[in-house]
Amino acid sequence: MAEKYIISPIEHLLSLDKPSLHMFPGAADWPSKNLTIDQKRLRKRWGYLEDRDIGENIQLVCLYQENDGTRHTLYLGDGNLYKRETGTDETWSYRTETDTYTAKVASISGTTVTFDTGQTPSTNGTADGDYFILDDDITAAQQPSGGDTNWASIASAADGPPPTITLDDDYTGSTGSFGTSKTAYVRQVYTTPSSTRGKERWQVAVVADKFCFTNGDVNVQYWAGSNYAAALDATYATKAKYCIEYGNRLCLANIYDGGTAAPWTLRSSANGDPTKWSTEDTSAVDYTFIETDDVISGLGKVGGSLVVYKTESLLIGYKTAKATDPFIFPTQKRGIGCIAPYSIVEVQGTNMFLGRDDFYMIEGDHPEPIGERIRYKFKEIVSESERENVWGFNNALENEAIWIANTSEGKFAFVFDYKDREWGAYSYGDNISGAGRGAV
Repeated sequence: MAEKYIISPIEHLLSLDKPSLHMFPGAADWPSKNLTIDQKRLRKRWGYLEDRDIGENIQLVCLYQENDGTRHTLYLGDGNLYKRETGTDETWSYRTETDTYTAKVASISGTTVTFDTGQTPSTNGTADGDYFILDDDITAAQQPSGGDTNWASIASAADGPPPTITLDDDYTGSTGSFGTSKTAYVRQVYTTPSSTRGKERWQVAVVADKFCFTNGDVNVQYWAGSNYAAALDATYATKAKYCIEYGNRLCLANIYDGGTAAPWTLRSSANGDPTKWSTEDTSAVDYTFIETDDVISGLGKVGGSLVVYKTESLLIGYKTAKATDPFIFPTQKRGIGCIAPYSIVEVQGTNMFLGRDDFYMIEGDHPEPIGERIRYKFKEIVSESERENVWGFNNALENEAIWIANTSEGKFAFVFDYKDREWGAYSYGDNISGAGRGAV
């Protein structure tokens, strides 16, 4: 007679068609959502509460600490950089590239803004979809709800004469012909990445006290703790998909270089200065990885090494202490790569990521599979095209690596408890578009 073995689904969140009569009902069928296993006991997933409504999807929450100890919470949305504010009647402020164009306005009538002679709104980058406001109409909070309601969307710009911009609607702030010219600002909204290069998200790195960020569709930006963000460099720091700090340098990868795609290139800034590149400093160098034809799909750090991920392989590099050749990449792993660039999660000094056939964690210098309890269900409900869009983050307070995926059954968070090495799944009442860590 065949032996019978009793499986305890509560231990590993298994899915059974005929569950035990004594099994917790929430774990009976896939998905066993919104609970985790902690020491073989069920625990409800953590919750969340609304802090502030910014008005657009937030892709990333970032903690940026300056060298003097000042801490900032920054939000990167689909089109703007925001700073969390804590003053009276303030909640957040715009830090999007804005003061690159500070102009003098002679008059405003309806939808027409006329500038002083010599101003060049079109040449300075003002374009359809950007936003205009007079300095007189800016409040301390710089927020559209309860604050700067006068930000006006721009339809077009012309250098004249006379130089003008046309707004989509009549300006609601100060209007008329001004006896003394007034200062105005144009907020240059970040663009949504082109679908021809994939669905990019923001990446960030702090180098030399500068908060650097890129999304593959704008020239790499930085914010230094005050005023507004600005572009790092218009020639070399162009439309990089990925960025990371390594060896006190800003490293960029999968770049649009002068309008030409360079998907195999890793570009390093000068040592200790992310605003200087190869023509300005000989310590800024490029590395091109063409040994395999798969393109760079992300960057990570494991211990003291730099990991360059490709879709079907990865390379591990180290610092050399040579000013003009700062990195060496002696280790290459073929056959296992990262197919979802934003699935790379840094956890306890190593990386976890989504490969072609499984979730992986780098042990030493080798990727080891960790998804044995989830991989088949994941592949069943997450299509190949959607796997490339999976993004993740580290919830260090709960010892969880969390990956958000669009599935055939809705949007799920696949959760790996890296302390107990248990898997689970979460769902949310709201659309989770981004996550991260900030200062309270």
